[in-house]
Amino acid sequence: MAMTSSPRYVLATQVKAGRDDDFETFMRDVVVPAAVQARPDLAGMWQLMRPAADQPEGCTRAWLMFFEGPSDLDDWNLEPLFEEAYGVDASREHLQYFEDMVEGEQTVYALDGPSEL
Repeated sequence: MAMTSSPRYVLATQVKAGRDDDFETFMRDVVVPAAVQARPDLAGMWQLMRPAADQPEGCTRAWLMFFEGPSDLDDWNLEPLFEEAYGVDASREHLQYFEDMVEGEQTVYALDGPSEL
């Protein structure tokens, strides 16, 4: 997915040790199809970045998601997205699986766009 403008939000997600491949598969096989089905207007408006495998000691490992465009954070909320795409029961299962992979709370940064220096 190539982004064409500056990110509006950056979301940092701490994934539990040893779960990076599970998280990446979940994003590709569960989140992307749900977004395509339920939020087609947001297709191509986000990007996922995996943490580097060779991080320096003391670095915090986090998967980063960049969201662009005129969206609101509610547009990216997984619970209503999954309910719309998969139904209530499957949504609960997907959310539970997601929560089992994530450590702590996600951190959201809202950005106004680039600044000239």
